[in-house]
Amino acid sequence: DGTEAFKTKAEPFAIADPTLGKIDPDFDPDKVPLLTLLFEIEKPSTGFSQCATLSSSFSTMRGGANDSGGNTKQLHPDERVIEALQHSLFCASLFESMRAEIIPLTASNAPSATSTQQKGQKSVVWLSSEMEESFLPPPSVMAGEDTSKSGEARLLCVVHCHEGEVKVQLDDEYSLTVKLIEAGTAAAAASAESSGIDDHSNKQQQNDVSDGPGASGSQTPSQLRTLCRALLLHSQSLYHEHRMKMRQEQLSSEKKEHMPLMGFARVKKQVMTPSPHILQSCVGLGCKFIFEKKVRVVLKALSLWLAQDMKCEDKIVVEWLPLALFDSHSRFAFIYRNLCMDIGIYGDVLRVTQICDTGEFKTVAFGSDLELEYFLKLEIRRVLDKNNY
Repeated sequence: DGTEAFKTKAEPFAIADPTLGKIDPDFDPDKVPLLTLLFEIEKPSTGFSQCATLSSSFSTMRGGANDSGGNTKQLHPDERVIEALQHSLFCASLFESMRAEIIPLTASNAPSATSTQQKGQKSVVWLSSEMEESFLPPPSVMAGEDTSKSGEARLLCVVHCHEGEVKVQLDDEYSLTVKLIEAGTAAAAASAESSGIDDHSNKQQQNDVSDGPGASGSQTPSQLRTLCRALLLHSQSLYHEHRMKMRQEQLSSEKKEHMPLMGFARVKKQVMTPSPHILQSCVGLGCKFIFEKKVRVVLKALSLWLAQDMKCEDKIVVEWLPLALFDSHSRFAFIYRNLCMDIGIYGDVLRVTQICDTGEFKTVAFGSDLELEYFLKLEIRRVLDKNNY
């Protein structure tokens, strides 16, 4: 009568794969491990570290989503499983994209060919071991980087690069580790957590209490944790923009292939996939955040030194250029009497442009906040000596 239930069999392919078309009674889709991305910033000299993971929307919504009317609607368990799997694939693809900046993929193990120009250029330098930050120069100096380059063009100082973990030197004080870790199973993702308490946050609070003062270095534990989250968000945004751009280029190339040929036949060129430089951009952004914080501390201490030690009533004027949070550089103007400087922070490099008495521009680069402090004190002393206070 045609109502009998029957199973689909793939008999012609049974030789290639005997399990094809058969149901595994022991297979449980809820036990499939899910992956997530973890960023960790560590101070090697003390072992203090702070980390953050890239959470998907199902964990932030605690099992619910908002519709167009603003009302909360519960997601079906299957939908949460699918969303968790999509997040796992996204994290794995994002990590491989960052790992390819250190070990470029070849045409045999990559879905698309990589640029041969990227392989020929020096983009990384390998460190034999982690050293104390007092003996470690800035990464740009170790890599022989040109100080005129910044942002995506900066070089990486690699501590190690494994299958699921990459560790690079962030600056002369901190290191950045990117890990692809398991984040539970699909069953845990499908179950809505009513408590909404993150065990990781509790561990971080205990870590803040247990570690002594100064263990986190120039940055506080909360600042390091916020920086980890900012770098995670930045990497996610860069990878999304890169994939959208590649998708648009793929659609435009497909349209050109379907266009009618006029005259000579077109020769199909091999499309080279450019690197999004996500890891390099994250390292540069992290260096900028840390360096800017140190520079602000120097400027505050410089004002106190001028008022208390030098007994000078004139105040220093500092005007920061209003740039975006995720901009690759920071810039501010330093004014004291007739002394005017334009100072820019590019990763772990700081450049000062000053107008001399002759009307010419003088530019000098520094790699630490201590050098900047000594330079500004020297210039202020020269101004005070000329004006006799």
